[in-house]
Amino acid sequence: MFGYDFARWWRLAPWSTNSLMRGRDRTAALAFACAMAAILGLVPFAALVGSLTYADLDAESVRKSATTQQIDAVVTTEPTLRSQPSGTVDVIDHYATVAWEWPPGQLHSDEIRVPDGTERGGTVPTRVDAEGRRVAEPSSATSNVLLGIAAAVGFWVVGTVVVATSLVATRYFDRRARMRQWDRDWLKFETERGRTRGDSA
Repeated sequence: MFGYDFARWWRLAPWSTNSLMRGRDRTAALAFACAMAAILGLVPFAALVGSLTYADLDAESVRKSATTQQIDAVVTTEPTLRSQPSGTVDVIDHYATVAWEWPPGQLHSDEIRVPDGTERGGTVPTRVDAEGRRVAEPSSATSNVLLGIAAAVGFWVVGTVVVATSLVATRYFDRRARMRQWDRDWLKFETERGRTRGDSA
């Protein structure tokens, strides 16, 4: 994972007593261990986010069900087919003008999507608020659960990406620092070898 060898990490773990381990090796192993702990630690927080999301959606569904009601609206025009863009595919549905009376004595009308086979003069269910305005149907329990799961998974994925990116960046800069150190050590070695040869001559 993240280009890391677990077996090598275990041999170079921060708690290793190997006297040949360099400080950079311990730092890199510690960074990897912290990243894994952070990713695992995100799980309960993701579950909490999912639970809170579901609770909010469920409360909103209950509130909407309590403050709105479903009534029958009369279809006043012949349903017609209409194409509506939906993502990459155009969806064809039947649309018709419907009329309803709510509160009693107040007439309303609107053009809505109607089920296939609906005829003029028939009725279709529609949900309205206390003033008779059309509102969306409350989300179902299944929909709320799926959205809660999606929120939890999304939170965990985003957190994991952030941790992974930080780890990759840390390993990148550590690798560059190692290469610079190697160049300095090699230059020092070449310089000392040149001096040794000069002294021997």
